[in-house]
Amino acid sequence: MKLVALVGTNADFSFNRFLCQFIAKKYAGDADIEVLEIAYLPAFYKEGQADERVAAFRDKIAAADGVIVSTPEYDHAIPAALKSALEWLGSHAGANVMAMKPACVVGVSLGGQGASRAQEDAREILLSPDMTANVLPGNELLIGRAYTTFNKESGELVDEAALAQLDKVMNNFFDFVKQAHK
Repeated sequence: MKLVALVGTNADFSFNRFLCQFIAKKYAGDADIEVLEIAYLPAFYKEGQADERVAAFRDKIAAADGVIVSTPEYDHAIPAALKSALEWLGSHAGANVMAMKPACVVGVSLGGQGASRAQEDAREILLSPDMTANVLPGNELLIGRAYTTFNKESGELVDEAALAQLDKVMNNFFDFVKQAHK
């Protein structure tokens, strides 16, 4: 199984990057998970043309069996950089690579709510008519208080409750992806 994990921010330092890298390492026996950065992508605009960076990004998404989107929360929503990256994947941009693609939304925040509003925002975008992704239902991974749930030096997720929730969500996503490809 080939998955991609999108780091949903263009920030230089991100606990969501830690989460994507941790997922790729922890579940390497279950899936080949490539961590994709979005910081290098140009801003989307309707009349814009996809350049070679966008084409390569789209190709990696298209080739994947599923997509994990890890988002921080900025003012109760996903970051503008993530919205722009997702826009490049939609049908209105000519790509339509997310159509029925299994997707899982996770997130990390510094506050206590674990990017809950941003995750809901990401799900709505992925389910929109221009995306029509096949979003994993009934699963949430809300990792809050990032400075205490991650080891900042190693990037490892160290909170036992968060680890247990991550195992549950990822195992459900692996089953979801397998079911979608039957």
